[in-house]
Amino acid sequence: MGSSRLPAGPQAPAGRPAPAGRPPRGLQHEPSRFLTSARFLIRSLNLRGAAFLLALLAVTVGATVTATVLNLKAGLKDKMSRELRAYGPNLLIVPRADAAAQRAGDPASISLLEEDLRAVPEVLGAPSAVVPALIAGGTAGGHPATIVGADFEALHRLYPGWRLDPALPAGPACILGVALAGRASARAGDSIEIGSGTASAAIRVAAVLSTGEAEDEQVFVPLAFLQNLLDRPGQVSFAALSIDGGAEGVARASEAIDRALPRLRARPLPAIALAQGALLDRLDRMMLLLTLVILLLAGLCLVTTLMSMVVERESEIGLARAIGAGDGEIFRMFLGEIGLLGVLGSLAGLVLGAGVTRLIGERLFGAPIEARLSVAPIVFGLSMVICLIAVYVPLRRALSIQPAAALRGE
Repeated sequence: MGSSRLPAGPQAPAGRPAPAGRPPRGLQHEPSRFLTSARFLIRSLNLRGAAFLLALLAVTVGATVTATVLNLKAGLKDKMSRELRAYGPNLLIVPRADAAAQRAGDPASISLLEEDLRAVPEVLGAPSAVVPALIAGGTAGGHPATIVGADFEALHRLYPGWRLDPALPAGPACILGVALAGRASARAGDSIEIGSGTASAAIRVAAVLSTGEAEDEQVFVPLAFLQNLLDRPGQVSFAALSIDGGAEGVARASEAIDRALPRLRARPLPAIALAQGALLDRLDRMMLLLTLVILLLAGLCLVTTLMSMVVERESEIGLARAIGAGDGEIFRMFLGEIGLLGVLGSLAGLVLGAGVTRLIGERLFGAPIEARLSVAPIVFGLSMVICLIAVYVPLRRALSIQPAAALRGE
């Protein structure tokens, strides 16, 4: 008898598609890949909250420093320019007289007219405080002295470091340099005789000025008083002003005045202008270097943290690949994490940076420096760039994980 064999059941030949109605296998064929990636992301954050917070801290530190530096870069220039004005004006306006008139010694030909100076703020495009002054040789209390006629309040704004005892005068009065006051034995409240040529007049001493420089030998009187004494109404010897922007700003202002006002000549004071520009340039370089160092350290910390997260998740990534997850799901999972890090870190950095900026302004200058809205896009952009650079190496490792090796623990 021949052996009987049971009939084999129907088997689908290799390569035949699955019967209709059976759901296709593989995560890559699910209706919503983004929902799958979102589930991976939420599960990763739940399991590795501490590592995520460490990465978030690195991004926040970088964003905070960047926001602080950018806010300070704009605010500190204004603050530093005001502080540097204690050194005095950095631009003088003098008359443009021909050489023959200067040799002749005609005072009218080598003087400025106050009406010509009124156009200077309009030429500069800013309400700059132009302080006119008239200088003459003469005597004070019988002692040789340089007489300076000017507006005391405006002059003191140009030289805020000047020390006056007791204070700025009110009404017709003069200020004596401390050395000249000592020679003339004059004090505040005394009356002193001011003379130039054949003209002289008595005036009250309101205060004594101490600067440690040439002003200690001078006497300052109201501009109108000296103009009347010399019979030179409406005339001044020069005008002084302080321009923001360092040496470049002073040079631009000087060219604008020379071009627009033919009877005036602008003379930059290079020592003060260059000192302002050099200090601001060094401040910019220092803040830029500090930002780059902090961003580099934040990026290294972020790379290390993300790499450790990938190593910890090798078996998880391998399992996801084994059940059908492709490179797209892995890529979106990491991109979601790094995008969330960038957004949250940028927001936290902007808030903290605004607070640090205000604190620095109050500590250094006695007034807060306000944060600027224009800083936000730059901070977001730099934070995302750092995050994308930092995730490159960990992402390559994650995409190279093989399911079988990861599940065996190799």
